[in-house]
Amino acid sequence: MEAKPTGQFIYRAAHILLRATGGIRRRPWLHLLSTLTLAAAFLSFAATLTVARNLNHLIDRWVGNSEMTVYLKDTSTADLERLRNAIAAIDGVERVEVIRPSAARQNFARDLGAFGDLGATLPEAAFPASIDIHLSRRLADNDRERHALSARLSKVHMVEEVEVYDDWFKRLSAMSTMGRTASWGLGILAAIVAILVVAATVRTGVAARRKEIAVLRLVGATETYVRTPFLIEGGIEAAIAMGIALFCLQQMMNHVDAVVGGIMPLLGGGRILRLESTWLLFMVVGGLLAGLVGARLSLRRLEEA
Repeated sequence: MEAKPTGQFIYRAAHILLRATGGIRRRPWLHLLSTLTLAAAFLSFAATLTVARNLNHLIDRWVGNSEMTVYLKDTSTADLERLRNAIAAIDGVERVEVIRPSAARQNFARDLGAFGDLGATLPEAAFPASIDIHLSRRLADNDRERHALSARLSKVHMVEEVEVYDDWFKRLSAMSTMGRTASWGLGILAAIVAILVVAATVRTGVAARRKEIAVLRLVGATETYVRTPFLIEGGIEAAIAMGIALFCLQQMMNHVDAVVGGIMPLLGGGRILRLESTWLLFMVVGGLLAGLVGARLSLRRLEEA
């Protein structure tokens, strides 16, 4: 008794899918043009998002969590420990990390990546001892107090220079903010473009298949049965466009990695980051939803038919 309804459901689903793909087959060049247009919009968003993530990663590696670095003159281990303890006792200092010349050289060689052997050949004298100072949020956000602390430390006889990263960090933070804003702005723009392009494409299909729709309604087809192929058509088109965009992005990243991947360690960036699988899935689902929304908008013409 249950086999018949199940068979009818499978037949109806297959027929709806054939009608959806049939619309694409009837107007292949129109769908190809709209798919490439969507792929270009999606690719611009994905590429900008990738650049923004790599920029954030680069900033984290350059600046890290230390808000201040004290570079020292040649000094004894005892004096270095006394200075470290004195800085750690200052109100607003959360953590103090001593970087000795040997460790500084190792860090430099590690950051060079493939060129690490070059850093390992340099003498330890080329790397002064330093102290990384991690500040509390209260002190880190107070420019006046932070600069006052820097001035105090600069007067210590064993201190060569105090780096507070203010201008550099602000510029990098501004670049990071611009990158994130641009990526999300392009993401919103890509979604709008997808909705409009899919709506226009599917609307053309609705107009071209007016007679077919009239016949289906005449024989008693439900509105769901009539509308669903157009929704599937819009979703498929947007999902394929997003797949093309992500494939092109991966090929671009492979090329960029081959060209500049070897010198990225020199910039402190390590390896080039790519979008994680979670982001890729999110973008595919987002493209599919944009296609469905665009197709739904196009069905206003169907309601008037």
